[in-house]
Formats: sequence, C-alpha cells, structure tokens
Amino acid sequence: MLVEADGVKSAIRIVDRVTHQVAGPNPPQEMESFQYQLMMLVSLKSGWIRGSRCLRFQLAKPSGERPEPFEQTVFFEGEEERGVDIIVKMDLKLEQPGLHWIHVLFEDRELSRIPLRVIYVPQVIRART
Repeated sequence: MLVEADGVKSAIRIVDRVTHQVAGPNPPQEMESFQYQLMMLVSLKSGWIRGSRCLRFQLAKPSGERPEPFEQTVFFEGEEERGVDIIVKMDLKLEQPGLHWIHVLFEDRELSRIPLRVIYVPQVIRART
C-alpha cells in the first residue's frame, strides 16, 4: 500500500494466494506454521451513518477455527459520499494449507470476506555425490 504526499492511495501486489516452500533433503510432509504479513485496504462510504463504529477482521482457517479478531474503530463524518479508507496491517500465523477467509465485520454484520489460499510445497533436494 502506497500513500503519496497528497493522500492518494495505491494498492499494489494484490495477492489471494501464498505459496510456502520448504526445501531440503527431508522437508516435513505436513506444513509447519509460519508468519505472513499482509496489508489490506478497506474503503467505506458513510451513507447515513455518523460517528465512531467498530470494524472487525476475523480470520477463518480451513479447519473452521477462528482466532481472536482484530478490531479497529472508524469515524464517519460529513456528507453521504464521505467515508473512510482503512489500511490494515495484519501479521498472520498460518498453520495449515488450504483456503482461509478474512471476514470483514461492521457492527457485527459481515460486509465482505476476502479469500487467502495457502499452498504448501515441500521440495526434496538431494545431495550430489
């Protein structure tokens, strides 16, 4: 996410899948957990809403498990077309391959969900003899 001096935002390197590769003579067959950092841009328009509101980001793992959500307060002011751009930096602990979902909740109502597929690739590297 780039934010220029004049406030203009640019979203770059948009991904919906992460490939985690482990190489070695005997890589684990099951994926071990790893940290992955991502940034999200969520743009909301106020419509009739004014004031402070709660926005939550809830990760749902392929197993169905849902760790504690990340919460952020957003403030809506002004005209209907006014809104807020929220830049969220998430440091995820990814523990299993498969399809993860990031649910975007506003006042406990789901606005959207964002897919993130994790692919595990163990790569065997044989020693040369």
